[in-house]
Amino acid sequence: MTKTKAHLTKSIAALTASLLLGTTGYASLIYDNTDAASSKNKAYAPPGGNVEFGDQVFLSGSERRITDFSFDYFLSATPSGNETGQLFFYKNDGGATASEPGTLLYQSGTFNLNSGFQRLPAQGLSVDVPNTFTWTVKFSGVDLGETAGLLVYDPPAVGASLDDFWVKNTSGGWSTFLIDANTPANFAARITAVPEPTTLALGLLGGLALLANRIRRKA
Repeated sequence: MTKTKAHLTKSIAALTASLLLGTTGYASLIYDNTDAASSKNKAYAPPGGNVEFGDQVFLSGSERRITDFSFDYFLSATPSGNETGQLFFYKNDGGATASEPGTLLYQSGTFNLNSGFQRLPAQGLSVDVPNTFTWTVKFSGVDLGETAGLLVYDPPAVGASLDDFWVKNTSGGWSTFLIDANTPANFAARITAVPEPTTLALGLLGGLALLANRIRRKA
């Protein structure tokens, strides 16, 4: 085998390994609203129990496979101990105008809630999302006299969010609400993502083609 061919073989193997071994080196922060400097420990709790509600976010960058997601919540002191929650991701393709939360992209298992101001991380995910999507939570087991809600910070440092939020109706549809005239409903969340495999594969194939062409011209 000539040196040129050997070099090409090694380069192809290295690029192929990059695709097969994952994309953790390409992880990027695509949404971040966790800086509480301007509104520290401000929480919103929806009225009633077992209400699913959340925020539609607009992502920065081009990475769209979520690997890590975290959000901040609050649970009142001395809870009874049966408080739980679930996390959901939805594509905004529902309703008559195809803008409500519609297609379910992700649903977590049930997790326990702890009292006080908490940050709950969801790690090791592999969820493809569009440029904008809605994340929601549903708190259960919140008894009379207890409060569970999401923290509200503004503005997001990375990405963007509308000032209203979505609430799932008992009929299964969705409605938007405002907290009040002076409080944008930008719930605290942080999202990290990597390129989708097809995007990375196209980039690698393009790199291989350029490399092979350069070596062929030198040979």
